[in-house]
Amino acid sequence: MSKVRLGFFEDFKGEDTLLFESDASGIASLVAHLRKLSTGEIDALDLSALPFIEAHHGVELIARTTARDRGAFREGDIFLWERTREGWETAAELLEPLTNSETPCHQYLDVETERDDLMIQVSMNEYGDAWWLKRG
Repeated sequence: MSKVRLGFFEDFKGEDTLLFESDASGIASLVAHLRKLSTGEIDALDLSALPFIEAHHGVELIARTTARDRGAFREGDIFLWERTREGWETAAELLEPLTNSETPCHQYLDVETERDDLMIQVSMNEYGDAWWLKRG
């Protein structure tokens, strides 16, 4: 199983962003966990604590299933990402094509709500080791 890097970057491409990056295998692992949220197998998940996630700068990201899509936001030192079961399924469906791509690519997973103040970007093979060593 490949590592998935996770970091928070202020004003990244114009927005405060939680960035996931991996190869196709790592993204497939992330999709599998989002599907657990979508099916109701679990209601909450500390994504940053998963064994295949490499969280940079102490980022802690909790994903929760809620009655309304609220998107991603920060509460103190913790990042929260709240979606409905349908919202988690949509996120998984949007990421699945990345697992079949032969070229670097990415997908944005934002939700248009008043609470959603962070962009979630999932990238497949776009940044690499040198970029993360310098910034992450």
